[in-house]
Amino acid sequence: MGTLEESVKHAHWRVLHQLDPAAAQIPHRRRCCWTRGHGAVGLALACSFLAAVLGFGLHVNLSPSAPPGLYRSVTGTPTRGTWVAACVSPKAAALAHARGYLLSGSCPGGVEPVLKPVVAIAGDVVELGPDAVTVNGQRLPRSASATLDSSGRSLPHAVWGRHVVGSDELWLVSTRVANSWDSRYLGPVSLSQVRTVAQPVWTVD
Repeated sequence: MGTLEESVKHAHWRVLHQLDPAAAQIPHRRRCCWTRGHGAVGLALACSFLAAVLGFGLHVNLSPSAPPGLYRSVTGTPTRGTWVAACVSPKAAALAHARGYLLSGSCPGGVEPVLKPVVAIAGDVVELGPDAVTVNGQRLPRSASATLDSSGRSLPHAVWGRHVVGSDELWLVSTRVANSWDSRYLGPVSLSQVRTVAQPVWTVD
């Protein structure tokens, strides 16, 4: 397993909901209104904060699929409820690259890892349908699958039905937001695709 550097540093999340270009320009306009002195002070504070974060081996997550805040990479076997940074399959990476779902990175296919929670491990029974994901008989909230992405393109999904999680597999599903590109569309993730376990240090929920 590697580090969180690519998956939790400004993680990309424009899968099913794209930011309004006009809204994206608003912070830029505000920054232009700062005085030169305020800009210098702000930059110095930002650099100091970043140096402190990196010095402690922490990484920043801004993706709504996971609680925003600081995380650290830890060793260990992923279990239900833990957060992991994982690479998607080469086939999924090709789709992500072509459609702009993920930023460039060091995973196979040239994309960044994704940061998602583990909802099912080896031996668990996952039932996947268009309306919900069920794990060992427990229905996950807000786990319906979308049929189209934000651009109106057909969104491939994993095979509907009952799945018994294999010994080297995990299912990753984030129910925090409706636009999480996870095992509902990618299917199970191999343990070999997991870069690291991500431990929250300080988050805002």
